[in-house]
Amino acid sequence: MRRFLMESRTAAIVLAAGLGTRMRSERAKVLHELGGEPMLARVMRALEALGPNPLVLVLGHQADAAKDAVRRYCPDLAVSFALQPKQRGTGDAARCGLGAIAEDFRGDVIILYGDLPMLTRETLGAFRRAHREAASKLSFITVRLPDGGAYGRVLRDKSGEVEAIVEARDANSEQRAITEINTGVYLVDAALLRAVLSEITADNAQREYYLTDIIAIARKRGVRVFGWRAERAEEFAGVNSREELAQMEARIRETVNRKLMAAGVTLIDPPTAYISEQAEIGPDTTIGPNVQILGRCRIGRGVIIEGTAWLSNVTLGDRSHLKLGVRAEDCTIGPECEIGPFANLRAGTELEGRNRVGNFVETKKARLGRGTKASHLSYLGDAVIGSGTNIGCGVITVNYDGYDKHGTRIGDRCMVGCDSQFVAPVKVGNDVYVASGTTIVRDVPDGSLVLSHHPQAEKPGWMEAFHKRHAGRARWWEEKH
Repeated sequence: MRRFLMESRTAAIVLAAGLGTRMRSERAKVLHELGGEPMLARVMRALEALGPNPLVLVLGHQADAAKDAVRRYCPDLAVSFALQPKQRGTGDAARCGLGAIAEDFRGDVIILYGDLPMLTRETLGAFRRAHREAASKLSFITVRLPDGGAYGRVLRDKSGEVEAIVEARDANSEQRAITEINTGVYLVDAALLRAVLSEITADNAQREYYLTDIIAIARKRGVRVFGWRAERAEEFAGVNSREELAQMEARIRETVNRKLMAAGVTLIDPPTAYISEQAEIGPDTTIGPNVQILGRCRIGRGVIIEGTAWLSNVTLGDRSHLKLGVRAEDCTIGPECEIGPFANLRAGTELEGRNRVGNFVETKKARLGRGTKASHLSYLGDAVIGSGTNIGCGVITVNYDGYDKHGTRIGDRCMVGCDSQFVAPVKVGNDVYVASGTTIVRDVPDGSLVLSHHPQAEKPGWMEAFHKRHAGRARWWEEKH
């Protein structure tokens, strides 16, 4: 049993070092987004189902950005990184990845590309099962395409055994007519992989080290190569241009939207609903046109999102109503809340429930108790506000002193008048009435009325003297007089 467990271990190498010149972009190809996340993250999640250990990501162009993307979008995935400092082909990239795997590792190594965003965990699982059932030392996935295009062609002998893979740019006309192509997904015994990678050369038109050469090298060693044919060729579609990126985005969006509608979600205009595959949306929720729901959003039952909304990693409680133009990210909105129109809920916002956050209100790291309202034109940052409190128009928590952020605490059942400022750090107790136009600079005890009004003064004729002092600059005054 111990021997079987050791042999059944799986390591993984993901090749993601290339820039992708046909994308005409300064951004590495694997960092271009599909469904609101880098395509690399989709590949890594599909691979996660195999439980690879170790999992090595080979990087080159924009390595730091790729590391950050994996950490952000796959936070639970343990990943090691290897650098391919100069792009000398896929074989060289695989060598770099293998160098990050311990010499004494015993088991299989799966190798695949970081630009296969449609690849599913189900297909990868079926491939590994077939590899093990065939007791294979070297397997790879093939599919049939009427036109193989730039893909490598699979060469088989008369008995159907795999002999080699020839790259399209090195193939002759007869070989280019072959419809069975190599997808670039391999599963290889670790010891065999080390041996065959050491033998590949750059003797080809591109003067690169081709990973595909391991097939012919293994055959020369007398190793049987298993070409496992997958049923769904579309899973192995790469992205090599902006047009292909847009086409794949449309396919992903259509699939997601169909599943949601089948589960009881109403989409007013499905072609303009951009919803992440990681999003969870309850039945009887209605989503209007031009809505983006990105990342790991959790949206409850009976929610209404009117339209032109942008949500990222938001938890939204049952029966809440988001009006036109709401933007929210990394926040929690409780049940039966009314948000917008044109509200901006920034990271760290927490609404307990039955809250009203109205037009042109911005929140950041603000926690609002049940029933608390901020109906319009306010900024609440680094604030904790109790339940049943009303925040008037134009209220600002002055949380930044030029160097540090400071917190404001406002208690339960407070009435905060319009155009008031809270100069943090400051604490206001429960049942406090803040008169309109008040600037609060020190703590306020429970049950108080607080005001900082200044007596109103008038100076008759002041404006005429003011304009005369600036004669020649205020044309409208001169024309009037």
